[in-house]
Amino acid sequence: MNSPRKKLILWVDDEIEFLRAHIMFLEEHQYEVVKANNGDDALALVHKQAFDLVFMDEQMPGKDGLTTMEEIKSYDPSIPVVMVTKSEEEQVMEEAWGRDVDGYLIKPVNPSQILAVCKRIFHQRALKKTHLTSEYVIKYSQYKAKFMTNQTPADWSGLFYHLCKWDVQVQSLRDNGLELTHENHRNEVSKKFLNYLGRMYIDWVKGRSENPTLTPQIIKNKLTPKLLKNEKVVLVVLSGFRVDHWLTLRQSIEQHFLIKENIAWSILPTDRNFCLPCLLSGQYPRQISLESSSSWKKTQETDQELSGLKELFFKNLHAQGIKDLDQSPFIQSMGEVSPDFSDMLQNPSLLWTLLYDWEKIVSDFPQQESIAEDALQKEQNIRTLIKIWFESSSLRKLLTHCALNGRKVLLTADHGGAIVTEPVEVFCQEEQTPHPRLKSGSNISCDERHVHFIESPSQYQLPGIDGETSYALAKENHYFTYPNKYQYFGSRFKGQMVSGGVSLYEVMVPLVELIPKPHF
Repeated sequence: MNSPRKKLILWVDDEIEFLRAHIMFLEEHQYEVVKANNGDDALALVHKQAFDLVFMDEQMPGKDGLTTMEEIKSYDPSIPVVMVTKSEEEQVMEEAWGRDVDGYLIKPVNPSQILAVCKRIFHQRALKKTHLTSEYVIKYSQYKAKFMTNQTPADWSGLFYHLCKWDVQVQSLRDNGLELTHENHRNEVSKKFLNYLGRMYIDWVKGRSENPTLTPQIIKNKLTPKLLKNEKVVLVVLSGFRVDHWLTLRQSIEQHFLIKENIAWSILPTDRNFCLPCLLSGQYPRQISLESSSSWKKTQETDQELSGLKELFFKNLHAQGIKDLDQSPFIQSMGEVSPDFSDMLQNPSLLWTLLYDWEKIVSDFPQQESIAEDALQKEQNIRTLIKIWFESSSLRKLLTHCALNGRKVLLTADHGGAIVTEPVEVFCQEEQTPHPRLKSGSNISCDERHVHFIESPSQYQLPGIDGETSYALAKENHYFTYPNKYQYFGSRFKGQMVSGGVSLYEVMVPLVELIPKPHF
């Protein structure tokens, strides 16, 4: 029988050599202790291993304890940090508690005090884990019973939102058993969702049944009413942004805004070249290609994309009766942490529009060797890095400016993304469709169990001639490889977050209204 894993403690102190007796005492009580004598080394260690607890000296040369603690919490809020200090001043203690410290000890400390703190924190963590596990089982049973009957788009949106909330909560618990249960639950929901989407999608795009909020409806339903009331709004579209990514940032945003959350559904295929023009134009790809062919062609070319998107967006606003905003700021950020928005922030226009290439931002995140190729762990890693990115991002600065100046924010995405892990061979003309999740053209052949085929583009409101043009969309976590280039595509895309296919996390996206708090 395997013995339980020892709790891993990081002790940070610039005089760590004088704490040898305390460390030996903890090790005798079955704790494993890693030492660091400055804040930078501590942060490097936290990025490499998962610690159960950190003891932090408050007064250290260079980066002090409170600053180091904040950076650790920014990277992983679930790590408990106990501050150890020589100071008994009330102001110092209040500052520490105000920064979310989990415990406080005054030097000199004796080994029994240290042991008591460890037991208290790990006991609280065990109670929280037990409570959340019980809550998870109850919620899972409730949803399973509900989904034995007919489902509506609202039912699916609600279920998916709660799945994403559990993505974030389960990550904070570091419970392998609960993680496995949650992953199995997600997989079960995903398969049922794909069956439901396959049955209903054509009726939705043709307006024949009650549909969810599809992304082409966002401008008309959510943005236009605000502009007609002369409300100042910034539209933020993050191409490839997921609901769990939004929930990761929510806590940092809610202190400044009242938040109204909804779920929107992307069109198929969930690819930027199709989805972003549709969101901004309020039309489906087939309509755009026929009625605004010049603008559509521009959106398919990298160097002209922004111009084409802008033309489609303002044409949509004109159709809604808004004809005086053509010169309002319309900016695209391709992943820069701090692009220059100074001109935009001085512009008094009712509307600012900002497009982020979220997929590029995520792909540019540093990869850690300690993170396994497992998709669930990769998703957790991305959520952690999102929090770090946000702290110094132009997006945070923009949102803070909006909160200070009473400007509402409509934040959404044109589609989401999926971590791909399973290759599926495809036979088609490679040079026409190099996309890992999406193929289009004629004579496409692959394993139909893992692919959603579209043989009549007109039924899906997509460009193409029925009988001559077809689309193949990879399902769930699959991606396409070519028989003669299997190794190349396998190594290039495996474990990456991409879009273009059919999955829960690609189709359902956040639709969030941020209203500045009056007292901020």
